Amino acid sequence: MTTKILIILLSTSTYLFGQNITRSDTLEVVQTYESLFSAIETNDHESLMEISTDQIYCIICFDSSDFSESPYMIEKEDFFENHLSSVRNSEAYQRATKSERIILINENGHRSDITALWTIYDRNELAPGHEGGQFGMYFKKKGEKFKFAGMETIP
Repeated sequence: MTTKILIILLSTSTYLFGQNITRSDTLEVVQTYESLFSAIETNDHESLMEISTDQIYCIICFDSSDFSESPYMIEKEDFFENHLSSVRNSEAYQRATKSERIILINENGHRSDITALWTIYDRNELAPGHEGGQFGMYFKKKGEKFKFAGMETIP
């Protein structure tokens, strides 16, 4: 999969939105999401389990609001068995795998250390005045590796 990463790989560290992301972290996140996309397409359950956190945040997997203590969190086994096929077949996911524009955001939060955002709709593409849209994937550093930790669409 060819992805243009907007100068991200050209320097020792990436400076995005006032945030530093090291080159090694950038490369590792890119490798992780490329492995993830490949494993999703080939339905490689073993690889998916290995490159994912124990729980997956997935707001797009729910049809209604989740006001629980851990909203939108799914055990990874449940996510891969019951939600992955609908995510894989969604227009948002399909557009993300073909998008050539990605932004990496250093979150260092509870849910994500680095969030990758793919532009899936340009401004005004869906309708005049529409702000566009992005598909986001969360990556959490576990030990020395980044693991897939969730996904959502924005807006």
